[in-house]
Amino acid sequence: MDPPAATEVAAPPPPLRRQRRGAIYVQRTLLFTISFSILSLLKLEPLARNSVQNHNNEIDMPHNRDIDTPHLLPKEDTTQQNEIKAENFLPRVLAFVFPQFHKDSLNDRIWGEGFTDWDSLRNAPEKNRLGFKIPRPTELGYYNYSEAEPRRKQGELANQYGIDGFIFHHYWFNDEAHPGPNLHEPLVNMLKDGYPDVPFALHWCAQKWIVTWNAKVAPDFKFPESDVLQTQKFPEGEEKIKEHYDWLKQFFHHPNYIKVDGKPLFLLYEKKRGHLHWLPKLRELAKLDGFPGLYFVVGISKPHEHLLEVKDEEFEETVRGMNVYKGRVLGKNLFDKVLAYPNPSDWAKGRSLEIPSWCTDNIDGGDKNKLMRGVEIAGIINSFDNTPRRNYEDAHLFATGEPDEVVELFRKSLDSALYYEACCFSDINDRLSKVQKEDDRFIVINAMNEWGEGMALEPSDVYGRKFLETIRDTKDAISKSRCSR
Repeated sequence: MDPPAATEVAAPPPPLRRQRRGAIYVQRTLLFTISFSILSLLKLEPLARNSVQNHNNEIDMPHNRDIDTPHLLPKEDTTQQNEIKAENFLPRVLAFVFPQFHKDSLNDRIWGEGFTDWDSLRNAPEKNRLGFKIPRPTELGYYNYSEAEPRRKQGELANQYGIDGFIFHHYWFNDEAHPGPNLHEPLVNMLKDGYPDVPFALHWCAQKWIVTWNAKVAPDFKFPESDVLQTQKFPEGEEKIKEHYDWLKQFFHHPNYIKVDGKPLFLLYEKKRGHLHWLPKLRELAKLDGFPGLYFVVGISKPHEHLLEVKDEEFEETVRGMNVYKGRVLGKNLFDKVLAYPNPSDWAKGRSLEIPSWCTDNIDGGDKNKLMRGVEIAGIINSFDNTPRRNYEDAHLFATGEPDEVVELFRKSLDSALYYEACCFSDINDRLSKVQKEDDRFIVINAMNEWGEGMALEPSDVYGRKFLETIRDTKDAISKSRCSR
């Protein structure tokens, strides 16, 4: 079919053409004028908004003359940078989580069918030998930690009160009786149901269990070694290491898993000879799995090198030895950092962490920021009374007493550790521009729920929510003060 013929339109007479050309010219001129006005307004509005934002930046900067005031950021980056700065001023506050409140074959074998650490607390007296009440759970109750609901509530408490993540104790023994993971059902269930919905990491408690609790072992239990309940082994072959990593990687790949510069955070309790063989291989397997490596932190029972000064001659030699030990540990390139593990050590009893004088005395200048940031992570105990696990007269009453006094001691330590990490070093600008989920600054609290030793941030009949409120309020106060003291 032929295409339709084009419709011919007669040209208008010359006068009408001139009129139309004039109308078109006026319309175009008007359109150009309006468009230019709109564009001018659009350009001016961000300038005004960014001027206010940059002025606020100057007001919100830490009151520290050793820290150079940054140049005004490009207009398009200001809002994003403000969000990053607000997010990453403080270190991440993490809490250990004790996962043993559920039925497990390992506890069944050692202590008898159905045993959990709740049995220790239920059988404990109402008060310790000093006459102070032994804390017991209120809001969350005597939960089964393998179930989703208590883990959901626990996560909500963490999110509400400023706990930035959990560190779950992880057990992997490599022995014939109980190879592979143990006491792990809550962790596996967390991957399925999503609770607690908080950032998390694993802490490998790679040590043997010895007889210290006052509970009686099961009638048919046979000790593998004298006074040893459970052995810990590190086989030389790579097959066992790969088996361990293949189980760990399901957690490492979880979006909530805590990382430092892309490396999954993995903690270990004390340094063992077996680590020399296992950890490099685990790190190598992580790289083959797509990670830049693993970020290893080892816990050592020692005072923090800057936050707790030990003067008691009785402990000086021990502490000095601990510091040398720390240096040897890091010298092997095995560990990235050392956690001054929050154990109830004699040198720390009745004392709180303290901001070092070189930080506070030179807040307006001097040598304050010439020290390099250390490799130690501060550990803090919120309270401690292990009467439920010990004979009544032999219990270690490290942090027990009038509730308000115990909470205040905890507050002082937390305040010092937060301030130290946020305000005592010259790399503050680098930290502020770093996304928090990649930062390596942590504070570790012992613990969220170790009720058998009286270490519980969870609500109790003695402390209520005071520990949780202290975390929230202390973080808020330092964030608002921006290092002013």
